[in-house]
Amino acid sequence: MNRRSGARRTLTGVLAALGVLFLGLILLSPPPQKTDASYTDPEFAGGSGITAVRLVPPQITGVSTCRSALLGGNIMIVTWKWAAQTAPYSGFTAAADTEWQIAGTAWQAVPTTGPDANGVYTTTFSSSLLSGLLGGLLGESFNSNVRTKAWTSWVSPNVSTLTYTKPILNSPTCTFTNGT
Repeated sequence: MNRRSGARRTLTGVLAALGVLFLGLILLSPPPQKTDASYTDPEFAGGSGITAVRLVPPQITGVSTCRSALLGGNIMIVTWKWAAQTAPYSGFTAAADTEWQIAGTAWQAVPTTGPDANGVYTTTFSSSLLSGLLGGLLGESFNSNVRTKAWTSWVSPNVSTLTYTKPILNSPTCTFTNGT
């Protein structure tokens, strides 16, 4: 026997031993774990689709009172309503779902009554509410923004703006711009 055939037999023996070892590992390894997942039960869903809501701010319909702070009492009485009387607005209340920002202050509730039969609310700005903003004879001006706030933290991306302007020694004017 020559060296070459001896090396070949040794190599063949080693490869055979490795093959048997590999086959033994496969046969003796634990089986794959079972799972509860299955795709044999078809599921079907139905419905009319998803509806997105984009909140719009309250729409100011008028300012029935616009008077000087020197007179005290109610400075402005503003009427407004939501753009629609359908959901989600039909379930809203002024106390829970509107916020006013007066001259850049924090958003807050302002005394409001309503709605009336036409869905109109009335918000009253009194001299006590505006006491720090109005200077009497020297003239004053400020903006008040109103937005819709719903559920936990949704707010309308736009606001409606109410502007109060009182020139020195003249009667005030109240104007508004509605957001969309």
